Amino acid sequence: MLRLTSLICTQLCVLTACAFAQADFSAEIANLSATSNAFHTKIFSTKDKLRFQGEDKSGRTNSIMIVNLATRTSVVLMPQQHQYVENKRPQIPGQGVTFFQASNVEDACAEYQKVSETKKGTCRKTGHETLNGRDTVRYEVSPGESGLIWIDVKLHFPLKWQTSVGKGELRDIKEGSQSAELFEIPPGYAKRSYANPATPKAAQH
Repeated sequence: MLRLTSLICTQLCVLTACAFAQADFSAEIANLSATSNAFHTKIFSTKDKLRFQGEDKSGRTNSIMIVNLATRTSVVLMPQQHQYVENKRPQIPGQGVTFFQASNVEDACAEYQKVSETKKGTCRKTGHETLNGRDTVRYEVSPGESGLIWIDVKLHFPLKWQTSVGKGELRDIKEGSQSAELFEIPPGYAKRSYANPATPKAAQH
């Protein structure tokens, strides 16, 4: 299960403080830390839900995590097994950045510190910067994930991160409405338990 989960996105830790209105979008997550990356990760965002979709070299989806920002829960889908696992902590293990949504991109430090693993750390806004043609607000954070985070003004999401535990950015961003099916458990999937994976419960859909 840990391997399947880590395939979604080995460079992100997903935690959120609240949900709010923002621009829906999809994008590619580029891992700038790895010299070679056999897997690709896509992110889909709508209202209070996120979808992280891991793909192999051939473009086949191998694992999916759906995060509900309102309830702060997540579901890991396993397409090959047609099973899913529920998790009360929407967190992907691995190095990277605390991925959060800022209700106010001009004053995001308070929200970052709420979700950061190092709550005693510092956060400082350093100003606006244009990255790949998009307006962002840059923040310096330390200690823990010491480094820089650029928050996209329109998406209210980190567009780029360069920290002590990893670096990456969003690419091929496409703004627009996302299908509701992306954020739901597909019909026919069975619920799998960590404690007893051999006897999954039938999903009620």
